[in-house]
Amino acid sequence: MPYSIELFLTPYQTKKINYETKTFTVDASAPTEQGVFDPASYAKYLIDHIKVGGHIGNLGSDITVTQEGNKIIVVSNTKFSGKYLKYLSKRYLKKNQIRDWIRFISIRKNEYRLQFYATEEDDEEEDEE
Repeated sequence: MPYSIELFLTPYQTKKINYETKTFTVDASAPTEQGVFDPASYAKYLIDHIKVGGHIGNLGSDITVTQEGNKIIVVSNTKFSGKYLKYLSKRYLKKNQIRDWIRFISIRKNEYRLQFYATEEDDEEEDEE
């Protein structure tokens, strides 16, 4: 559902910017099942910290953040990128001191997953026993 915004450069020039609706999905099922991660808290953090028009928490009708089970869905009608979502996710993980164990991975375009780091030390210890 594209729409356009007109920017006025001079009294005689205008520039149109077209934005498409983008949907970003973050699957947090692995850390949630382990009891380490709270998806409701993460969705609230995104709502409180996403910037629109240079102002934090100014989502309006441009961006919606919803939680469906262990998935968080961000729908944007304005300028919003996956890199910004990754940045905010890393900040949330660091704030809750779980950044050392969980990472933010891109599965496909606009689909992401929170996953535990794979540690080989644990695998070697299990093999020795």
